[in-house]
Amino acid sequence: MAIIEAGLIVNGLPILRRSYHPSVKDVDPMIKASLMTALKTFAKEAFADRPEVLKLSKFSIMLHDLNTEEPGTMFLYCVLEKKTAEGEVRRRLKQIEEKMAAMNEILDQPVETKGLRKIKRLIDRELKDLCLRASDRAKNIFG
Repeated sequence: MAIIEAGLIVNGLPILRRSYHPSVKDVDPMIKASLMTALKTFAKEAFADRPEVLKLSKFSIMLHDLNTEEPGTMFLYCVLEKKTAEGEVRRRLKQIEEKMAAMNEILDQPVETKGLRKIKRLIDRELKDLCLRASDRAKNIFG
Protein backbone atom coordinates (compact mmCIF):
# COMPACT_ATOMS: atom_id res chain seq x y z
CA MET A 1 0.00 0.00 0.00
CA ALA A 2 2.27 2.74 -1.31
CA ILE A 3 2.83 5.28 -4.05
CA ILE A 4 5.08 3.68 -6.65
CA GLU A 5 5.66 6.70 -8.87
CA ALA A 6 4.63 10.33 -9.18
CA GLY A 7 5.14 12.89 -11.88
CA LEU A 8 4.16 16.03 -13.71
CA ILE A 9 3.01 16.12 -17.34
CA VAL A 10 2.79 19.41 -19.24
CA ASN A 11 1.32 19.55 -22.76
CA GLY A 12 1.85 15.80 -23.14
CA LEU A 13 5.52 15.92 -22.08
CA PRO A 14 6.80 14.19 -18.96
CA ILE A 15 8.42 17.16 -17.21
CA LEU A 16 9.07 15.42 -13.89
CA ARG A 17 9.06 11.79 -12.77
CA ARG A 18 9.81 10.41 -9.31
CA SER A 19 10.12 6.63 -9.01
CA TYR A 20 9.90 5.48 -5.39
CA HIS A 21 10.07 1.72 -6.01
CA PRO A 22 12.36 0.99 -8.97
CA SER A 23 11.70 -2.77 -8.70
CA VAL A 24 8.42 -2.22 -10.59
CA LYS A 25 8.84 -2.55 -14.37
CA ASP A 26 9.90 0.73 -15.95
CA VAL A 27 8.10 2.03 -19.05
CA ASP A 28 9.30 4.74 -21.42
CA PRO A 29 8.16 8.06 -19.86
CA MET A 30 6.99 9.39 -23.25
CA ILE A 31 4.72 6.38 -23.79
CA LYS A 32 3.31 6.75 -20.28
CA ALA A 33 2.74 10.52 -20.69
CA SER A 34 1.12 9.97 -24.10
CA LEU A 35 -1.26 7.35 -22.71
CA MET A 36 -2.32 9.49 -19.76
CA THR A 37 -2.78 12.55 -21.97
CA ALA A 38 -4.80 10.50 -24.46
CA LEU A 39 -7.06 9.20 -21.68
CA LYS A 40 -7.68 12.73 -20.44
CA THR A 41 -8.41 13.98 -23.96
CA PHE A 42 -10.71 11.05 -24.72
CA ALA A 43 -12.72 11.55 -21.52
CA LYS A 44 -13.06 15.26 -22.24
CA GLU A 45 -14.06 14.86 -25.90
CA ALA A 46 -16.24 11.75 -25.65
CA PHE A 47 -17.93 12.30 -22.29
CA ALA A 48 -17.28 15.95 -21.32
CA ASP A 49 -15.69 14.52 -18.19
CA ARG A 50 -12.25 13.92 -16.73
CA PRO A 51 -10.62 10.76 -15.40
CA GLU A 52 -9.49 10.89 -11.78
CA VAL A 53 -8.56 7.30 -10.94
CA LEU A 54 -7.89 4.46 -13.36
CA LYS A 55 -8.08 1.08 -11.65
CA LEU A 56 -5.99 -1.88 -12.75
CA SER A 57 -5.79 -5.29 -11.09
CA LYS A 58 -2.66 -4.50 -9.01
CA PHE A 59 -2.36 -0.72 -9.33
CA SER A 60 -4.36 2.48 -9.64
CA ILE A 61 -3.34 5.59 -11.57
CA MET A 62 -4.48 8.88 -10.10
CA LEU A 63 -4.62 11.96 -12.33
CA HIS A 64 -4.91 15.47 -10.88
CA ASP A 65 -5.43 18.51 -13.13
CA LEU A 66 -3.56 21.62 -12.06
CA ASN A 67 -5.28 24.98 -12.24
CA THR A 68 -4.62 26.08 -15.77
CA GLU A 69 -6.71 27.86 -18.37
CA GLU A 70 -6.95 24.71 -20.50
CA PRO A 71 -7.83 21.56 -18.50
CA GLY A 72 -5.58 18.60 -19.07
CA THR A 73 -2.59 20.58 -20.27
CA MET A 74 -0.78 20.30 -16.93
CA PHE A 75 -1.44 17.54 -14.43
CA LEU A 76 0.14 15.48 -11.69
CA TYR A 77 -0.10 11.71 -11.67
CA CYS A 78 0.58 8.98 -9.13
CA VAL A 79 0.82 5.24 -9.63
CA LEU A 80 -0.47 3.54 -6.48
CA GLU A 81 -0.50 0.01 -5.19
CA LYS A 82 -4.06 -1.29 -5.14
CA LYS A 83 -5.04 -0.66 -1.49
CA THR A 84 -3.38 2.74 -1.03
CA ALA A 85 -5.65 5.36 0.59
CA GLU A 86 -6.81 7.32 -2.47
CA GLY A 87 -8.47 10.05 -0.43
CA GLU A 88 -5.20 10.88 1.31
CA VAL A 89 -3.25 10.86 -1.96
CA ARG A 90 -5.87 13.17 -3.51
CA ARG A 91 -5.55 15.55 -0.53
CA ARG A 92 -1.76 15.60 -0.86
CA LEU A 93 -1.94 16.27 -4.61
CA LYS A 94 -4.23 19.23 -3.87
CA GLN A 95 -1.64 20.55 -1.38
CA ILE A 96 1.10 20.18 -4.01
CA GLU A 97 -1.10 22.07 -6.49
CA GLU A 98 -1.62 24.95 -4.06
CA LYS A 99 2.08 25.21 -3.24
CA MET A 100 3.06 25.02 -6.92
CA ALA A 101 0.64 27.87 -7.70
CA ALA A 102 2.37 29.99 -5.05
CA MET A 103 5.77 29.24 -6.65
CA ASN A 104 4.59 30.64 -10.01
CA GLU A 105 7.18 28.63 -12.00
CA ILE A 106 7.10 28.40 -15.80
CA LEU A 107 7.18 24.73 -16.76
CA ASP A 108 7.38 24.40 -20.50
CA GLN A 109 10.49 22.24 -21.04
CA PRO A 110 11.69 18.96 -19.53
CA VAL A 111 14.98 20.61 -18.53
CA GLU A 112 16.33 20.47 -14.97
CA THR A 113 15.88 24.05 -13.77
CA LYS A 114 15.99 25.55 -10.29
CA GLY A 115 12.19 25.80 -10.28
CA LEU A 116 11.80 22.18 -11.35
CA ARG A 117 14.16 21.04 -8.59
CA LYS A 118 11.98 22.96 -6.08
CA ILE A 119 8.88 21.18 -7.38
CA LYS A 120 10.65 17.82 -7.21
CA ARG A 121 11.54 18.43 -3.54
CA LEU A 122 7.96 19.58 -2.87
CA ILE A 123 6.50 16.38 -4.36
CA ASP A 124 8.96 14.22 -2.42
CA ARG A 125 8.22 16.05 0.83
CA GLU A 126 4.42 15.89 0.45
CA LEU A 127 4.28 12.23 -0.63
CA LYS A 128 7.21 10.88 1.40
CA ASP A 129 5.34 8.85 4.02
CA LEU A 130 2.83 7.54 1.46
CA CYS A 131 5.69 6.05 -0.58
CA LEU A 132 6.67 3.62 2.16
CA ARG A 133 5.42 0.06 1.93
CA ALA A 134 4.35 -1.75 5.10
CA SER A 135 7.70 -3.56 5.28
CA ASP A 136 9.56 -0.22 4.98
CA ARG A 137 7.46 1.26 7.80
CA ALA A 138 8.18 -1.74 10.03
CA LYS A 139 11.93 -1.35 9.38
CA ASN A 140 11.72 2.34 10.32
CA ILE A 141 9.99 1.51 13.59
CA PHE A 142 11.79 -1.67 14.64
CA GLY A 143 15.10 -1.29 12.81
